[in-house]
Amino acid sequence: MDTTAPACVACTRPLPAWDTARYACDGCQQHLADALAELPALYAQLDIVPGRSGPRVGSLHTAAGSRPPIDLGVVDLRAQVHGVLASWVRDWSESGAGDEPTWPAAESARVAAACRWLRWRLDWAVRMHPAVDEAIRELRDAHRAVHLAVEGRDERAVRLACPCGAAIPATVSSPGATCPGCGTRYGRAELMALPVAARTSAAA
Repeated sequence: MDTTAPACVACTRPLPAWDTARYACDGCQQHLADALAELPALYAQLDIVPGRSGPRVGSLHTAAGSRPPIDLGVVDLRAQVHGVLASWVRDWSESGAGDEPTWPAAESARVAAACRWLRWRLDWAVRMHPAVDEAIRELRDAHRAVHLAVEGRDERAVRLACPCGAAIPATVSSPGATCPGCGTRYGRAELMALPVAARTSAAA
């Protein structure tokens, strides 16, 4: 007989005994809700026109003697984020979460509509969707990429959330970091895979 306590599919922490009828824990649900609430405003700051005030994302693809009118790295990031959001809206809708939203014409408005739609259905997803761990990971990664692109343009540190609950300061060029809470050493790839810490843990 398997006596292993049910665990969150996203962070692997044990689910509380009074709330085991879910795939993901309340903490992961709230962190994703916060990320989805913040993402539209961050996305709107991704300026595709190169300039000193815009984020440095990828290459500007400049050629000798010319300067393109748009930052192709930002264009790629915007497309990736929009694609991730739209794919999970479609997946959840087809899985029983309700009809897709009426999509606005403007890209930023579509991102806001997708984030709002997903946020309102998070409780359904963490209890009913067996692949919610993939959704949490991909949506957090999308938020993290945009957050780092916007806040990291001047190499300002952002705080990434370690599974132990501590926040790890990092910039877009950090080669790695050690968690001040548990001492875990993260390489660059592992570090960049961590979600952005909730603002309430900024002082951790």
